[in-house]
Amino acid sequence: MRILKAVIWDLDETLLAGILAEGDKEANPEAERCLTELEKRGVLQALATQNQPEMIPPALELWGWSDLFVQVVVSLGPKAKKVKTILKALDISPLDTAFVDEDPFERGAIAAQIPGITAWSVSELVAFLAGDATVATEEGRRRAQMYREQQARERDGAGAIDYATFLRSCNIQLTMRPYVPADALRVEELLTRTHRMNLGAIPAEEAIARLNQPDEHQVIVAEMRDIYGDMGRCGVIHLTPNGSSEALIESLAISCRTRARGLSLAMLIGLLCHPDAGFQRYRCRYVANDANRPLRMLLMAAGFRPQRGTDWLTLEAEDLERLELPAWAHLEYQGASAAEARSG
Repeated sequence: MRILKAVIWDLDETLLAGILAEGDKEANPEAERCLTELEKRGVLQALATQNQPEMIPPALELWGWSDLFVQVVVSLGPKAKKVKTILKALDISPLDTAFVDEDPFERGAIAAQIPGITAWSVSELVAFLAGDATVATEEGRRRAQMYREQQARERDGAGAIDYATFLRSCNIQLTMRPYVPADALRVEELLTRTHRMNLGAIPAEEAIARLNQPDEHQVIVAEMRDIYGDMGRCGVIHLTPNGSSEALIESLAISCRTRARGLSLAMLIGLLCHPDAGFQRYRCRYVANDANRPLRMLLMAAGFRPQRGTDWLTLEAEDLERLELPAWAHLEYQGASAAEARSG
């Protein structure tokens, strides 16, 4: 299944019907429709254009696009360099990104210089959107807004004298609660769109199919919010009893949004320690791929230990109790009595 997380647009004779520097100010109507549809679906949009920087802000305001692009890179230098800058800023893989330009030479040049990226004309993007049946979740529709909120956090954090004090001032709340059917689409997003923090033990399609099976299991969802906004459901774990007081972790995915706040470990601990689960031991099969090494490092930090000669990891619940949560992490558990809840 093709996952499209970001679209990087060219401006002249792509978003525009003509060339900005030559006075052309008519938007390409087909491209405009794509802009609107991508925004509805929560696909991040960025602009990479070879123009004079001072020309772009008033032009974007003219077309009502000032708040549309989460990254705008403007220079007279190579377009590939601008695209790479955007990918790095968004922390998104080229495999999940499309570059849209009406010039076939530019598309070929970008594809040759940035392995894995998709280079499309506007009509090819239109065809993809028409054939893509993906349903946007609440988090998906707000993805661009959440990215802007993250940019605000980073600006404020960079200006803080003490970053730990800044994080404490953010009032970061992590809520752990049992999965409900209304979570299905968002959990599917987490299992299919999250690459760096995804267990990958079983195919995403199989993991999704198991969520609503009637056998005994625990699926816990993690939500995150702070003073800048609500980041929604950012983590999920699927636990199945595997003998006396032991749980098998069927699937695990944690959004990379947690990493910037130093909260990935706190979220993992919260997911494992939800009182409704109450297991004494955990086992998981970690299947390495090109992207998910950060999850292995996180599992090891939580106390998971590899079983020699296998791809299995084990953890004793008592080891979790020895871990200290960051001072800025506030955990709340729902679906269990407040007396049982562990908070940071």
